[in-house]
Order: sequence, then C-alpha cells, then structure tokens
Amino acid sequence: MLNRIHESGMFMRRPLSRWSAGALHFLISLAILTVLASIALLWLFPSGLFQAAGGWDGLKIIAAVDLVLGPCLTVIVFNALKPRSELVRDLSLIALVQMFALGAGAYVVVESRPLAVVQVFDTFHVLNWKDYRQLNLRAGELERLSGWTPKYFYVEVPGSAAEFLVLHTKALLNGDTPLQLRVDQYRELSSDRQTLERIFRGAVWSEENACFRVDIQSSYQGGSICFDPKTQRMKDFVPDPS
Repeated sequence: MLNRIHESGMFMRRPLSRWSAGALHFLISLAILTVLASIALLWLFPSGLFQAAGGWDGLKIIAAVDLVLGPCLTVIVFNALKPRSELVRDLSLIALVQMFALGAGAYVVVESRPLAVVQVFDTFHVLNWKDYRQLNLRAGELERLSGWTPKYFYVEVPGSAAEFLVLHTKALLNGDTPLQLRVDQYRELSSDRQTLERIFRGAVWSEENACFRVDIQSSYQGGSICFDPKTQRMKDFVPDPS
C-alpha cells in the first residue's frame, strides 16, 4: 500500500510555483520594510515628525521597489524547471536591484531625518543635514546635534512681533545666517508649561491633548503640530492647505 502511495506521487514534494515564489518574496520584503519603518518612526522621525519632515519620501522608494517591482519580477522570471544556475542568476539580479533601491531609500531617509527642531518666535523649524552642511560647524557644535533622535531647541528673540520682524528683516538684508541655524544661540527647551507659554508666542494650549498647537516648517512642507511639554514629543501633524 505504501509503495503504491509513494509511486503515485502523494509524498513527493511539489515544485515551487512562480506565484508561491512571488508571495514568498513579498513576505520577506514586507518584513524588511516593517523593520525599516519601525526604526524611522521610533527614532529617526518620532511621532508627528514622520509626516512633517518627509520621512515617508525615502520609504516610498523602498516600498515601491521592494513590495511591487521585486515580487512582480520574481513571478515573471521564476520557473522551477529552469537550470539551477540560470534561476540563481535571475534571482540574484532582482536582489541586486532591490539592494540598490534599499540603499537609495536609506540615503534619502538619513539625509532628510531631522537633527534638530528649533523654535523661533512662533514657529518650529525642522532642520536636517542639508540645512547645516554649509555652516562649517565646529566639533563642539556638531556634538549637540548628534544622536538617533532629533534635539529640541529654541532661540531667544524679541517679545513683540514688530521687534522680531525688524530683526528678521535685517538678517535677511545683511545675508546673515537665519536664526534657526544659529547653533551658538540654541537653548534647551524647558518642560515647564509656563516657560513654554512665553517661548511659544501665540501657541494654543489644548487641554484635551495636553499639548501646545504650534506652527511647524520643514523643507518638505509646513503646517501645525501638537507639542507635549512633558515628553517633548510631537503628534497630530496638520499640513497647511495646498
């Protein structure tokens, strides 16, 4: 009886189909993307900064190639009847394309990740490597910006809008470094609500969410965001209407 079953092929391993290979490729790619997205969300672009500071821009490259193009190419080229060397060559080329896309996406993410979030008058400015690259910062100043997560600072400016506008205009006309990039004037943000009310001019306190609703500006887009003074984290980003 067992011999008949064996001969009939019931216990023989069925070759992997192209659709099964594509599905397996998709699941592996999804696992990799999940790990990368978790790192970006938890450390590089914590909370609301992911959307405000362009965190999705780099992951879009990885997602498009890893979750769509890669598995589709596997479905197209995979054939269990191909010679092993030919199949390994085809799959290796697909893996090479995905590694290139992974590197390109990771580069965009690292370049765009916020190093500092600097509050000036009534606006948070999200700053990355590109913003600081031309400043020729000293080693001690660079150390203040190091780490996996962005640092929060503010720049002391005149109290009234008119005085601040005059200061800001003079800096623009003289070609001076913008206030949000003046690392030598950075001060650590306090977690005290009353102190922050003085620093966040015009910011609205939300009792429901226990946070300040503050304007925010990055090189990708602007809007408003909720800043929690206790945790010093941001949430609930609302982009400006386009």
